[in-house]
Amino acid sequence: MIVALSLSVRVVVNAEALNMAEAVGNYTRHRKAPIVVATDEGYSVVYVPAVSGESLAHGYQLLLAQLAKERKLPVTKMDELGYFLKFSDDNVLRWYEEDLKKIGYTVDKFKNASVAEIEKKILTLSTVADVGGFLYTTKQVKRTSAIRFSYMLPALDAIEKGGVALTPQLHTRYAPPELTEAQKLFYLESGSALYTFTAELIASDISRLYYSEEEDPELKRQRVERVKVAVDTLSALVDGMLFGARRSRYQPLWNIRSIVVALSKGPVEFIVSPGLTRDYIKKTYERAVALTKALQEETINIYVYNGENLEEPIITSETMNVTYEKVTSHTDALIKARDKLVKIIEALQLI
Repeated sequence: MIVALSLSVRVVVNAEALNMAEAVGNYTRHRKAPIVVATDEGYSVVYVPAVSGESLAHGYQLLLAQLAKERKLPVTKMDELGYFLKFSDDNVLRWYEEDLKKIGYTVDKFKNASVAEIEKKILTLSTVADVGGFLYTTKQVKRTSAIRFSYMLPALDAIEKGGVALTPQLHTRYAPPELTEAQKLFYLESGSALYTFTAELIASDISRLYYSEEEDPELKRQRVERVKVAVDTLSALVDGMLFGARRSRYQPLWNIRSIVVALSKGPVEFIVSPGLTRDYIKKTYERAVALTKALQEETINIYVYNGENLEEPIITSETMNVTYEKVTSHTDALIKARDKLVKIIEALQLI
């Protein structure tokens, strides 16, 4: 059984430099991505400001390490520092020597362990590796990330109405008069748009071992708390736009306009419709109803905050496997989904 939480959010972000790309001379460009838009003649491609899923994932894992440590869940020293190398090969293992000592392991003992034991020890040491995945290349011990992010892109309706902008901003690096050659003019490309991104958390994968047939008692004991911290980290990331670069002098101005959160339980994971269009809430509900008709073992709970008067579905009583609840804020939507999710995981623990 797969238990998954997914969300799509639409947020107005002004004057941001969250994800910069290459520099050409004294000009640093904002990351851009191609978007396909419909026109009267068919389709065309436009290039728009973007924030990569890798940027969102790094911000998420940094927050996860902080929250996990605060809640007495295991994190490595590298996790705390924001270096998510995650035991990637034998050369990297020396950076985890102190962490391995905590569980009675040396680097050599770790390298010579079975793949099942290596997986178990990595998860025992790092909540971040559990949720964010890892790959120990020496023995090809791999864990797919339980947390997944799309790119953050402008919504299509914002693109069509001209609600997307990229412009260079002039900055000056000052130096004392005797160091006039050190004074420089430089430009940063600033982006503003109604952005949207999608995230998914496969909660049933957390604390789960893939290379061992036996459960680890400590991982099982921590499962509910690890799921809680994974969802709370996602809430914090969404609520504060806590990701991206250049935040010390380019803190973005943001306002979350709408969000849809779906919690699914069943044979497949259900992912909400992306917030690219103004009917994404309606589409999410209609897709959920259609899926549960096809797969009657699937149940889906949907929580919606609609702060921009978007199109909403007509709720029917055709299915008992889909619920739809409107809330007063984006935070409420995530809290309600988390509380429901925790109850499901706790029930599964007893099976």
